[in-house]
Amino acid sequence: MVLNNRSMLTDARAWLRDCISAHSRAPHCTSRCKYRVPSRDCSRLFMTTSAFAGRPGKCDRSLVQEVLACLWVIIGLTIFGCATGQRANAAQPAGTLATGMHTAVTAGEVQSPAAMVDPFVGTGVSPGGTINLFPGASMPFGMVQLSPDTEYPGLGPYQYYERFIHLNGRSIGVWSVRGLGYHYYQKFIQGFSMTHMSGAGCPNEGDVFFTATTGTIHTQINNFESRYLHTKESASPGYYGVWLKRWHIQAQLTATDHCGVAQFTFPAGKQADILIPISHTLNYTAASSLQIVNRHEITGYVVNHCFCGNEQPYKVYFVMRFSKPVAAWGTWNGREGKGTLHHGSRTVTQTQHDQWVGGYVSWPAEPQLRTITVSIGISYVDLAGAKNNLKQETGHKTFQIIRRKAFRIWNQDLSVIRITGGTTTDQKIFYTALYHCMLMPSIFSDADGRYLGFDGKIHHVAPPHHVYCNFSGWDIYRSEMPLLALIAPQRMDDMCQSIVLMYRQGGWIGRWPQINHYTNVMCGSPLTTVLCTAYLDGLHGFDINTAWRAMFRDATEAPPGGHPYAGESNIRWINKLHYDPDNLESYGSVSQIQEDSVAYASLYDLARALGKSRQAGILYKRALYYRNVIDRTDHDMRPRLSNGQWRKPFTLSQSHGFIEGSAAQYQWLAPCDVAWLVHAVGIARFNHRLADFFNNKSPVLLPEYYNPCDEYDLEAPFEFNFSGKPWKTQAIVRQILKQYYRLSVNGLPGNDDCGEMSSWAVLTMMGLYTVDPASRSYELCSPVFPRIDVHLKAPFTGRNFIITTTAHPALTPFIQKVRFNDHDQKKNWINVADITSGGHLSFTLGRTANRKWGAATADAPPSLSKNGSLR
Repeated sequence: MVLNNRSMLTDARAWLRDCISAHSRAPHCTSRCKYRVPSRDCSRLFMTTSAFAGRPGKCDRSLVQEVLACLWVIIGLTIFGCATGQRANAAQPAGTLATGMHTAVTAGEVQSPAAMVDPFVGTGVSPGGTINLFPGASMPFGMVQLSPDTEYPGLGPYQYYERFIHLNGRSIGVWSVRGLGYHYYQKFIQGFSMTHMSGAGCPNEGDVFFTATTGTIHTQINNFESRYLHTKESASPGYYGVWLKRWHIQAQLTATDHCGVAQFTFPAGKQADILIPISHTLNYTAASSLQIVNRHEITGYVVNHCFCGNEQPYKVYFVMRFSKPVAAWGTWNGREGKGTLHHGSRTVTQTQHDQWVGGYVSWPAEPQLRTITVSIGISYVDLAGAKNNLKQETGHKTFQIIRRKAFRIWNQDLSVIRITGGTTTDQKIFYTALYHCMLMPSIFSDADGRYLGFDGKIHHVAPPHHVYCNFSGWDIYRSEMPLLALIAPQRMDDMCQSIVLMYRQGGWIGRWPQINHYTNVMCGSPLTTVLCTAYLDGLHGFDINTAWRAMFRDATEAPPGGHPYAGESNIRWINKLHYDPDNLESYGSVSQIQEDSVAYASLYDLARALGKSRQAGILYKRALYYRNVIDRTDHDMRPRLSNGQWRKPFTLSQSHGFIEGSAAQYQWLAPCDVAWLVHAVGIARFNHRLADFFNNKSPVLLPEYYNPCDEYDLEAPFEFNFSGKPWKTQAIVRQILKQYYRLSVNGLPGNDDCGEMSSWAVLTMMGLYTVDPASRSYELCSPVFPRIDVHLKAPFTGRNFIITTTAHPALTPFIQKVRFNDHDQKKNWINVADITSGGHLSFTLGRTANRKWGAATADAPPSLSKNGSLR
């Protein structure tokens, strides 16, 4: 992805101002600027987002050094006129969604949504760190994500290597990443692997690794990895292509649901090699094996560990087939990346983590270019499943046929939302975000319906249904899963049934299950909210009775010992004290009870819908437990000890007691009960505090202010809808979109976390967001497109939900009035049934705020309680 001159200069100058500003505001900070430094190839001259961590300590680089580095980049851009070459899906200047930020150039209706997607968006860095999206080939929610890997395997939880970046021989930054797949600013592609999670924050997967070389067979990474050029790299939905500079090989990738297909074009006069370093994964390879069956086929398996330091092993079976019969083959076996070659050997097995094994096949040199296609099927069930997946989905189809089908399916699925107008840049930002929302959760059942359950046994799901895995619960319950409930209801039903099957087979509902294993990552009971949201939104194609039993048990009981699932942390103490005592909790005591309360409130709503009045009363009381960690003297949420006392000392900038954030950033996390929070704090004080929360004038992400890079703050911009100032929500949402969602490799605010951050952009660009997903309410903000058509599917009764605005909404961010189906809409929210039954939501927008629309107390969205009463 190549930025144009003007965009690069603008960003460079802005980052220069950031450097100066950060030092002037926080002269005693430790600066952590990260730069993409110039190379000899001026088309790759970039500088990454500057990030500063404001904490006491001696500065490790002077202002002069940083300013000179920034100036060097600006001078280089000005003199050399870099990035003159453009290619397909090249990045454009940052999205300009705020008033006065661009001319009112209106694009037409998007005819091919898939053509608007840029898979390189989010493969760089952000103020919150690496975003961890991959550019490779995948199908919507596919089992396979065939993508290049630029990183070495992970060392364990949060243990990354550091690589210094140099400018003229002087270190000016550090690049610290390992085990997360592909990053745009890294220079070498090691190879390609079949599985990746989208935007996750821990080393993960990277299973069934292979690459192509020429000539002598190499077994070590540094001998077979290759430099690559972004000017010779491209990607689109279902496709990735790159030139491996070291070997003069053109590599192209495409995918089906369960298979990947790689096409390598080898140079003339060179021996063609395919290497399979099967021990190479992005995490912890416990075992692996391969067998060269014949001149067309290799089979084997990989045993890897679940992510984020979990030791549960999972096994991936694979079959690899070649379009031309191989002429020579062999294996290697060794330690620590050094393998001894055994030419002619057909089998090799890894039994220890530090063992390094692999295999190769080769073809003799030919006088002309030749293309070899490698087709790979995988299965988590057995080798027969992998072979059948390959047979059913690739057969004798050519690479181009499979690639075209993948693009056609992506185009069809993305067309569920059609947009008209706005700028082309904004359209690309929107469809790229929607694309990222459709990568996970992942299909886990094979083409024949078999899958490996949480009990370790083989089960079967009847077609056309699928079983899904990889639910990033704590992240995706907020907006990703509500969005999928609207636009992919049949898949959402299957996803919910997959969660029910988790309980049936494993005994409990997990928080962040990966590959049908309990990882117990993060906190709360987020999948309870997912199930409740789906059912209350009208999706009844899953076993709600079993789901209810599972969710109520998780909400009220501690799980039995000796099992891999954890349940809600400290629930025995929660049942006794009605909060999570900080002296007995090692991981974010305040955040734990806040997240638990979200699940209790969601389950309360479901209990009412199911007519379970007794349980509803229990759950309502539990939903208010978060109030027990609010200090009524200052209305701050803070850690509390088991004796009832507040832990001291306490500051709003502290992280103790809170998960991945600060006390200030968690003051707003009561999404199911915002109306009560407003009342308790006092509306004037609440609005003052919330406005100040977004009033960070520094480029530094400070703990006292809003953090756009993590999930716990995602609903905060919409809380003005509850406090009588919805125009502030409209302004802040536009500003966040403009600042953090851009058409660039750095174009998302932090880890995408399996589509969650992208789904925030999709909904808000449509003018919608749900603070409390199970409440069935969607808060309104201002759309950025003149027309948005959402095509509804069964079981919803409506056919289309249409959103329109006055002309040039990007220049007019404030709502003046709203009409729904030809009636004035005074409330600043709509019910999900208003969407799913179809209709027309029309916005009149303006350049200045209308402080009356949606501002009355009666206009606010529903909340668990208003001044203590039931909603």
